[in-house]
Formats: sequence, structure tokens, C-alpha cells
Amino acid sequence: MSVPLQVLLAKPPTADEAFRLARLLSISGAGPSVMLVVGQLLRLAVVQGPNCCTPIDNLIVVHRSAPRPNGESVTLATLADADMVLIGLYGTKHGGMDEGTFSAHPTAGRTEAEVNEAVHLALAAIKAEMPSDVDKDKTFIMFPGCPTPIVDYIVKEMPLHWEYHHNSTYVEDRVKPQPHLQMGSSWIDDETGETFFIDRIRPSDIDYVISAKTLEYDQEYVEFVTQTYPFTELNCMIRAFPKGIDPATASTEQGDPAAWVVAHHNLSSGLQATRDKYRRRKLAAKCIKITTQLQIEFMRKHGARIFGNGGIEPMAYGFVNDGNVAIARMLEGCGFRKVEGVRFKWIGIKLSSI
Repeated sequence: MSVPLQVLLAKPPTADEAFRLARLLSISGAGPSVMLVVGQLLRLAVVQGPNCCTPIDNLIVVHRSAPRPNGESVTLATLADADMVLIGLYGTKHGGMDEGTFSAHPTAGRTEAEVNEAVHLALAAIKAEMPSDVDKDKTFIMFPGCPTPIVDYIVKEMPLHWEYHHNSTYVEDRVKPQPHLQMGSSWIDDETGETFFIDRIRPSDIDYVISAKTLEYDQEYVEFVTQTYPFTELNCMIRAFPKGIDPATASTEQGDPAAWVVAHHNLSSGLQATRDKYRRRKLAAKCIKITTQLQIEFMRKHGARIFGNGGIEPMAYGFVNDGNVAIARMLEGCGFRKVEGVRFKWIGIKLSSI
């Protein structure tokens, strides 16, 4: 008789737990599609302790584990790798509101029916964790990057609160260091005489990042992904200094924020922007090349227990809305390649439909 699927909910995983789960996904054979969850787990492994505004830090594992003797509860420590069906992270608040969030990926060798059942059980468990007095017709669980074919099952079975376009996945894992594009490097623009300087995003830049964003990220989230570790090692800001001003001797305030790229909480590239007056100077491409180096170096340094040896390799990755040809071409020009068949969709699932 088949052992029924069960749901294990836990607080943010320890470093060892996060490494273990990330490795299990790395060797699942699903390739770069696991990076959205693996990136989140790697961040949790490196930074232990509460992250007040991260939307999804709690662990959810759907498993098929035989009952324990004497009625003992199943824990991650007693759960065998082979029993895990779906690994994910969740939260019951997002942006200060009672809105759930969920990100997950199946382990190796799971059937479509098994994955669909696991997703349904996981969503029901998250719903049960939500405050009981919320309006279930107006409250939703957000799936920030739902991989196909999971999204196909959800769209078919559950009325959605909202949905965004499909996104294709772009990755770069073959990057080579470029000495002229390093933190602290600079160059002079041949036409204007301005000096462009490669820097980190600083607190004084937050308003610029927020004003240029194309999606609704609040100030707390932007501060989190620009001013806390490890993101302080993964973002890039190019500043423009007036003609004749040397960045080496000038104050940061004399440099005008020109272009930047920020890593999200799951280590994907995002929040990329170039201010209008600095367009057509290939600054965005330079930012992407810089942050790509930083991301891969970070994963190589901290992810030895996750990557390689039969699993996926360290990579920089990001998502491009279908139809955004300009961004796709820029990424390809920076060495990224589109991963065929690996697509994600951002969806909101009504609590009342679960």
C-alpha cells in the first residue's frame, strides 16, 4: 500500500539543512529551473538569523515517509532524501500584508500526478497557516516564479487572483574575469569627458532605485536587497562624475547614479535600470557583466556543497518577460543564453480557491 503524502512545515532551515536541500535539488536533473529555490536556500545557508522583510523564509517539504514508531513526529533530520517529493519555502506575510508566498520545486523522478498532489497539499498547508479572519476572496498566496509544469496544473485547477506574463530563464555559467570591469574601476567618456566609476549601491541611492523600478517593490525590500549581506557583495552601481573630477579623490555624493543592477532575495538578477540621460552608453551591459562575475564568484565561494559533482554548476541567472526583445538581446550580448523549456510565471492564487 502506498504511503500517503504528508507536509512538513518548519522555521527557516539551519545552514546544514539548507545546504542539504539545495544539493538535493541541484542533482535532481531539472537543470537551471531549480535555481530560484536553490538561490534562496544558499542565501539562508550563508546568512543565519532572521531576515525581517524576506517574504519566504520558512521551510515546507512534502514527503512520502512511513509512520514513525511510537507516533514520533517526522523531522527534517529523520526524513530520508528519497522520501522528499517537493521542497519549498513559504511565508504568510508579504509587504506587511496578510498575503502568503510560496516557492517550490520537485525532487528527481517524480510523476506529474505526484507533483500536482504535493503542490495542492503544500498550498492547503500554507492556507492553514494564514490568519483565520482574513477575507479569503481578497487574500492570495503569491507564487513568485512558478515553474512549468506546476503552473499549468495550478492554472487548470484553481481560479487565479492575478497572473503575469510567462518569463524565460537566462543563465551565464561560463564567465571569465574582466580586469577592466571590477569594483573601483573607472573610465572617461570620450564624448562628454565624464568619468564613470564602478561602485556599490549606497543608502543615498535607494530613492533612485525605487523611482526606476518597474514592479511594486517597497522601500524595505529595496533596502534589504541592497544594504544587507550578501547583497552588498552582489550589486553594482555605475556613477558619473563631472568632467575633471577624479572619483579617487572626490566624495561619493559628487557621482551621479547612472545605472545599476540588484540581486533579488533568491540571488537572481533584477531591478536593472539606466537613468534616461545616461542611455545608449552600454552602461546596463557593463553592470550586468560586473554582477554576473560577483554572483558566480559568490556561488563558487559559498556553494561548494551544492554545485558540481553531478549537480548544476554555479551560475548567474535572471528572467525576461516574453516579448522583451531588448533585454533578451542585451543579456545574450553579455554571454547569457536562454534555457529552452525552462519558464516561470508570477501568479496569485485566491485563498478561497484552495
